[in-house]
Amino acid sequence: MPRPILTPAELANLARRAKSTAFRPALARLRREADEFYAKRLNVPETPGGYYHDFICPEHGVELRFDPHRPTEHRCPVDEALFTGEKFDSAWRWFVNHHLAESALRLAVLWKAEGESKHREAVRGILLGYAERYAFYATCARTGQNPGVATYTTLDESVWIIPLAWAYTLIAETLPARESGEIISRLLVPAAEHLMRRRYGAIHNFTCWHNAAIATIGHIADRADFIAFALEGKFGQRAQLREGMLADGLWFEGSMSYHFYSVWAILMSALAFRHDARTEIASDPAVTKSLLAPILCAYPDGTLPATNDCWYFTSVLGPCCHGVPPATAFYELAFALFQAPVFAATLRQAYRAVPRDSVFAFLLGAEALPEEAPPLRVSVNLPASGLALLRPSEDIDLLVKYGPHGGHHGHPDKLSLTGWAYGWRFSPDLGTPGYGVASLETWYRQTLSHNTVLLDGESQPAAQGTLVGFTPDSARVAVEWEGVKLRRSIHTRPEYFIDVFAVECAVPRQIDWVYHNAGALTTDSPGRQVESVTGGIAYQHLSRVSERVATGPAALQWQDGQFGLKCWLPEATGEQVFTGTSPANPPTTEFGFLLRRRNGCRTIFLAVFHPYRATAQVQRVEFPAAGGLVVHLSDRSDPWNATELLAAR
Repeated sequence: MPRPILTPAELANLARRAKSTAFRPALARLRREADEFYAKRLNVPETPGGYYHDFICPEHGVELRFDPHRPTEHRCPVDEALFTGEKFDSAWRWFVNHHLAESALRLAVLWKAEGESKHREAVRGILLGYAERYAFYATCARTGQNPGVATYTTLDESVWIIPLAWAYTLIAETLPARESGEIISRLLVPAAEHLMRRRYGAIHNFTCWHNAAIATIGHIADRADFIAFALEGKFGQRAQLREGMLADGLWFEGSMSYHFYSVWAILMSALAFRHDARTEIASDPAVTKSLLAPILCAYPDGTLPATNDCWYFTSVLGPCCHGVPPATAFYELAFALFQAPVFAATLRQAYRAVPRDSVFAFLLGAEALPEEAPPLRVSVNLPASGLALLRPSEDIDLLVKYGPHGGHHGHPDKLSLTGWAYGWRFSPDLGTPGYGVASLETWYRQTLSHNTVLLDGESQPAAQGTLVGFTPDSARVAVEWEGVKLRRSIHTRPEYFIDVFAVECAVPRQIDWVYHNAGALTTDSPGRQVESVTGGIAYQHLSRVSERVATGPAALQWQDGQFGLKCWLPEATGEQVFTGTSPANPPTTEFGFLLRRRNGCRTIFLAVFHPYRATAQVQRVEFPAAGGLVVHLSDRSDPWNATELLAAR
């Protein structure tokens, strides 16, 4: 018999949980998802699935509508445009594979909980259907360097096979020996062997998933060779934790969604081996840190900074990445494994807005979540990842990004600044809109789409910055590359923040300081319309451009419904000031941008920002001739001297 993932006691407990009020929402969702599965009438595909990112509207950057009954007709939800052809049809089959695998797990759980035989039969049909076709899938021609068998890539293969393997263990005891043997020998073991042959030889999220799938199948099939391959060695799961998870708990690629993506694979491995002292990995401190770090970085509403190639929607309270469950499932498992109060507090915050209906809450969640206060919101620096988060008040978060590039998924945005206030992502990192979007390389992965500095109109090189100083209300960061030194200093008060950006170059350069903000932008003096801003490949995306030559201090304002942001700039002789609109995320939405251009070897950009809701508290900002500035609020005036402001130098 195959070895189960859940213990006999946990399996026996599912029927009792089905009668518990604590898990009533989860049971209701399982029933609802079962009904939806039967309504879709999905069958195991005759041919392999394609590339998920091909199922994106190239114009609007949104996922096409998946219609389970129309395998050759795919429409954009924005304008109903029709897309046809094998590229889209095979991507449609990606969704079929995903739905079948996830449905198999949920139907198997529902059968164990309630005993309705049609659910077990549906799981049996899915598993045998894939076992029957898997060898044929392997003969189909595939493109790319990392091909899967049933799916487009080995990454997809790993994500797809794990829930199928779990589903198999839940019904295995009811299957005839012949059918059970076919599922193991014609589906699970060949999938693991393919992943071993095609293993991604690197510290990478791909490899985490390969390891998780191979380890899970190795546990089920009692294959010591699979287990050793997946856990030990140069690229095993232990090495991924040791080398891929940075000391502060975040995955090295610098993307919150890829962090969750990698952590889910690690959790799947941890669950398979949690009761075997020889192979368990849950006790590795890196696992706990990996679950805590996103909580430390989250905004009050749970959303996370969309750094590097991160999905814009990523949150600790809801969806966190494609292909994995919402973050609540992570923290259900985290609390089940570690009993840390912070994980229970995160779940309680999430469940104020959504029901506790995860299948993983039903499988392993605590019967009752303890009443725990959420963690204090304080400024925090994650030195290994290079993220300095300033929280001058309960309602404002500022992030300065200075750390490692992040490999293939990194963005050239050293010393970039982003912000959240009063529930408003007023100037967020845009992350990624999807890899099928035409402007991915020309905008989202370019320096110009971030709030930082670029030279001669070109993106920054990949670089590693440093932290110069950090206090609860200030952050000073720096980065250098050949002939260039950049320094940024952020000083905060509960109502506003001051940005000082110093640039030093070995030879004269064109220096562009850029800032993007949600809402409509207005200025205190009109500029002249210009066709474009000269620069590299990313500048083509700036539109409705106006230019003014700075002749004195300037004031600007962004308005976005009830939210607003005011910005004050000192006089800067010879500075060109460009304003207009720039793509946000999704690409069909727009932000208002401010671009300040100077030429020379050395310069310092100074700006004062005041985000607010409904009523502004900062009335004006003065820039005395002697240097420094004075911020005038409704109830006080704050003087700042030049020494304070230029400390980053």
